[in-house]
Amino acid sequence: MALFGRKPPPIQVGDRFKKSNDQTRKVWEVSRLWTAVDGVPHARLVNQHETLMVSIRTLEDPEFFVAEPGIRNEP
Repeated sequence: MALFGRKPPPIQVGDRFKKSNDQTRKVWEVSRLWTAVDGVPHARLVNQHETLMVSIRTLEDPEFFVAEPGIRNEP
């Protein structure tokens, strides 16, 4: 839903992804979004007790990650 006429960001907390070439098919969930000091947006991904930090550009690249369809987990 657009708040005050703004589009929601393409990736939000609660979105889920799988690594493109991962045979285990682990599902990673976005737990945090931030912009690093160099201006590059990043996301923290969690899967049980594992954590990954990747740039949003990498997360949007289908060579690295694919979005997992489903309902976003709202905080």
